[in-house]
Amino acid sequence: MISPLLFTLYVNNMPPTTHHFELALYVDDTAIISTSRKPTLLLSYLESYLDDLQRWLSEWRIAIVSKSTAIIFAPAGWRFIQPRPVTLFGESIEWVDTTRYLWVTLDTPLTWSPHIDQVRKRTAQRMGMLGPLLNRKSDLSARNGVLLYKQLIRPLMDYACPAWRSAFRSHVRNLQVLQSKCLRLVTCAPCYVSNRQIHEDLDVPLFADHIRALIESFDSKLADVGNPLIQLIGRYLR
Repeated sequence: MISPLLFTLYVNNMPPTTHHFELALYVDDTAIISTSRKPTLLLSYLESYLDDLQRWLSEWRIAIVSKSTAIIFAPAGWRFIQPRPVTLFGESIEWVDTTRYLWVTLDTPLTWSPHIDQVRKRTAQRMGMLGPLLNRKSDLSARNGVLLYKQLIRPLMDYACPAWRSAFRSHVRNLQVLQSKCLRLVTCAPCYVSNRQIHEDLDVPLFADHIRALIESFDSKLADVGNPLIQLIGRYLR
């Protein structure tokens, strides 16, 4: 068992990056990020860093769980030949079209469609679990029902929205549909009452407006963050 302080010392002693690489570290999850217009160069950069990483892991006697994957992000329609697998301690790291990092599903063209699909499934499951508290037979007031939605359901939907801000509007509309269903369930509103009216009566912003406010709040804090990956997020996702 390693104390938090010792673990911090370990990870901050990882092999240094060059102008070809950036490391994204969060607790025990690490992402190696490299950019190049040529997949062959990406492969060369990655293999070089993995060699250094393997030596560092051996020196510090650190074992890793074999769950690594590799993915190339490229614009939709951009064709490339998938590189050969890279290895770490003799085990192949597979190239994939989608992968998950910190509960965010990333796809090759960064359409965020797989991530939104996963969010919709988890949200629908959570709504099903809370159904007995939200339906018209429940003794829970509409006010408390909205509070339940904001605390236990909406966080599933808006999680990491500054990262997936470039998702298609149709994806955001799909999440709005879930929000409308939940609020209609809470209020037991008849079918002739519009979803917009329900939102106004409950003082709940439309989902697109909600995530826009979260993104603006996130962006306002970027100037004080020294992490280069965070500072550049606006360049790639606006």
